[in-house]
Amino acid sequence: MLRRFTASVAIASLILGLAANAYGQSESGGGAEIARIRDAEIESDLRSWGAPVWQAAGLDPQQVQIVIVNDRQINAFVAGGLNIFLYAGLLIQSDSANQVVGVMAHETGHIAGGHLARMGDAIENAEIIQILGMLVGAAVIAASGGRAGEAGMAGMSAGTDLAVRNFLSFSRTQERSADQAGVNFLEQSGQSARGLLEFMQKLQTQEFLSGAHQDPYLRTHPLTQDRIDFIANFLKASKYANAPPRPGYVEEHARMRGKLIGFLWPISRVFERYKEGDNSVESRYARAVAYHRESRDDQALKLVDGLIAEHPDDAFYNELKGQFLFEAGKVKEALGPYEKANKEFPHNALLESELAQAMVETGDSRYNDEALANLNEAVTLESDDPLTWRMLAIVYGRQGKDGQTALALAEEFYAEGRYKDARAQAKRAQQLLPYGSPGGIRAQDIEQAAAKAIKDAKG
Repeated sequence: MLRRFTASVAIASLILGLAANAYGQSESGGGAEIARIRDAEIESDLRSWGAPVWQAAGLDPQQVQIVIVNDRQINAFVAGGLNIFLYAGLLIQSDSANQVVGVMAHETGHIAGGHLARMGDAIENAEIIQILGMLVGAAVIAASGGRAGEAGMAGMSAGTDLAVRNFLSFSRTQERSADQAGVNFLEQSGQSARGLLEFMQKLQTQEFLSGAHQDPYLRTHPLTQDRIDFIANFLKASKYANAPPRPGYVEEHARMRGKLIGFLWPISRVFERYKEGDNSVESRYARAVAYHRESRDDQALKLVDGLIAEHPDDAFYNELKGQFLFEAGKVKEALGPYEKANKEFPHNALLESELAQAMVETGDSRYNDEALANLNEAVTLESDDPLTWRMLAIVYGRQGKDGQTALALAEEFYAEGRYKDARAQAKRAQQLLPYGSPGGIRAQDIEQAAAKAIKDAKG
């Protein structure tokens, strides 16, 4: 399920919601934006693709975070430590999983080379605080209502946009260093660097365009012919130059692209690209989503049921069916597919939260205990998802647990960046929960953190 968030921007707080045109003008005419997509399937595939590269680089794959930015342009960057940001446009325009892996290997080269750490002296301290706050903070406002495809907007000033671009710009020396590290990581993991070369060649055609028409990757990652020549020469001596894609990569890439296009492109363009007679997985995936967005759910469900018939134990086909039913108002019918998804892909915060939300939305108290268990595990896995905290507050409220309700609301508001509301609920939670209890201590922490954020915002 592609999830989106409405968000607002404040210094020292992250704003990664789901919107359009990160680092550019919004379609509604607003300022520059940064926006995030959450999807269990796509995130799982990207992490699986990146893990061998990260291991080769000596990084713990569990510590690396992949963030998908909802923007049609081709771009990727690293920021705030072990955070790799990939634009939806890059994922959609890539021709293979190996091209995406090549980009991730290059970005991992920046991490391993410590390039981010060496940028600090070049940027004003206030800009660093602002940028890092936006990139790695925890203020995200969940937007659970409405149909899939409705994107929230997160406004950023033009000055912030310029600061971000400056912050993420690498020198040609650092780019060459990241290329060298990246191809070595690919070689050590038994993968071809040809995907990175193909990606570079794809971008090379844009080099002579004006800056306004270039994809941001070229502005933040200077591309020169000698970098392309270096990778081409590396491939001549590489043991794995012609290594085939790893098992599953081709279909995973097709599914990823079909899902992103189905959700993010204008519906008319989806059907122009994927004709009715095209029975490829990518086409059926994209058309199913487009039909759902048009409220043609009989046709959407027919396509997704066909995919499930071919792969009945596929967690993400079942998740998609659950989403279609849930958003069509058939909440109880959505429970079965969501339960199947969780069974086949357990211990995933997004999937657990989706199932719990469907249980909560039935209004049936018989589901409260199971929903509570799923939500508590979800926040253990990911503690900064406002929607999960909102669902927890609802369940605790139904059970008459006022202290836990207040604490869950404090967590939700803090994750959203609504610090005054978070502080108020944290104070209320402390009054209701036993003194010295884990919940009471957590409420104190939220109150103090919210107070500090309010003070910092005032300057």
